[in-house]
Amino acid sequence: MGARAFALQAIAVLGACGGGGGSTDVKPTLSFADRTDVEISRLVSAAAGSEGFQAEGQIFRFDDPIDPDPCPNVIEDASAKHVTVSGGCTMADGTVVEGSAELSNPAGWGNFEYDFRSDSVYSFSQLAIVSSGFRTSYDGTVDIGPSYQHLDMNLTSELLGVVVLTDVYMECSGSGCEIMNSGVELVGFGGALVSGKIGVTGQATEGNLTLRGVDTVKVTITSNCVAWRLEGTDRAHTCP
Repeated sequence: MGARAFALQAIAVLGACGGGGGSTDVKPTLSFADRTDVEISRLVSAAAGSEGFQAEGQIFRFDDPIDPDPCPNVIEDASAKHVTVSGGCTMADGTVVEGSAELSNPAGWGNFEYDFRSDSVYSFSQLAIVSSGFRTSYDGTVDIGPSYQHLDMNLTSELLGVVVLTDVYMECSGSGCEIMNSGVELVGFGGALVSGKIGVTGQATEGNLTLRGVDTVKVTITSNCVAWRLEGTDRAHTCP
């Protein structure tokens, strides 16, 4: 799942980190008891940073130096380490691309020389991918610090008609990543504050997160499996 992909990718190259960063305007107003298990799982995934890395993965599908599709329009400035992706068109396979995105110092794009001293910033402006009747959209920013020292996501994403705001900040070191001053929001229904830690032991992702709205969801990540429980109730998603 997304948390595992994040942890394995990020913690493998972590450097030193500072402390006390991040901020959020999200208020703990969401009643998890009133939401479906699917919605809760989506918020748990967002709290672990998955929405941001999914957005990054979507934009990198347009990096094709061998046989590029004319849609979307991709403008690269290697000297400035900057990429602009503009939609408003249909790809050869029928996928519709809407909106745009800008990438600054993207890691692993084409033959760009990555600057290990600078952040990688991915800015999405109503970027949407519509394929086989399914629409996925992203609006906002994902900022990845040098050598994954920090991750700062302020991103609104829509999938299957469910809109989620990820306002998550992580500080990372060789022992893992700590989530602080963060929140997620089920847009139109309320938000929850997020705290916790994610780390990797060998090839296994481990961690504990807390999502606190009107009520509280506790998350446990064990051996790459994400389980959650709504405190004070029997509602839970457990690992096999």
